[in-house]
Amino acid sequence: MIRKLLLGITLCSFAQGMSLAGDTQPRPKLTAPKPAIAPVSWELKFRFEDPQRVSVLVPGKAEPVVYWYTLYTVENPGKREVEFYPRFELVTDTFKVVPSEIGVSPEAFRAVRRRAGNPLLIAPHEIAGRLQRGEDRARHGVAIWPDFDPKAKAFTLYMGGLSGEVTRWKNPAFDADKPENPQNKRWFILRKTLAIPYKLPGDQNTRTRAVPERITRDQKWVMR
Repeated sequence: MIRKLLLGITLCSFAQGMSLAGDTQPRPKLTAPKPAIAPVSWELKFRFEDPQRVSVLVPGKAEPVVYWYTLYTVENPGKREVEFYPRFELVTDTFKVVPSEIGVSPEAFRAVRRRAGNPLLIAPHEIAGRLQRGEDRARHGVAIWPDFDPKAKAFTLYMGGLSGEVTRWKNPAFDADKPENPQNKRWFILRKTLAIPYKLPGDQNTRTRAVPERITRDQKWVMR
């Protein structure tokens, strides 16, 4: 129940701006809170490249393994150091949630680093931590996902850990007659998160040649 509700929050947040291309599925009728119009906490400067596909030779696998990745640079323009703990997820229009780095071989990062040609690129498991202020302290990172549902025609990247804005959201499914626990939470903690929607042209047969197309060039923040 909690997992379905959180997925509903994700879809609801995205639906505040637009629907996923090709999405004909009914959405949960939830109203998630929106971020403040003006920043109310620290916020990092985030630049990124659109997702790319890479095939990687992984030890023990007979065939190359497909991954998707996004290169990014994160900078702290504020007046004090902050803790940077990125959380990147890919959510498809077929309701699949794919966290970055889960089920990803270390060979994937090595392949991406060779392709990017950036000696400053930091591995995902090493980039978290205290981020000092200033452009010269910016970090270059990458988020990597395993290949996702071949039926998906669109997806959204959710980039978390870029803002200190948080809010509590009352769980509409909370059962006051039962004890509060991880499966029956009274409140959810939602964090300001960057949402980047894409459509994926073609079908399952042309997936190997598909290039994700960003639906909007405007950056959209949601609470998630």
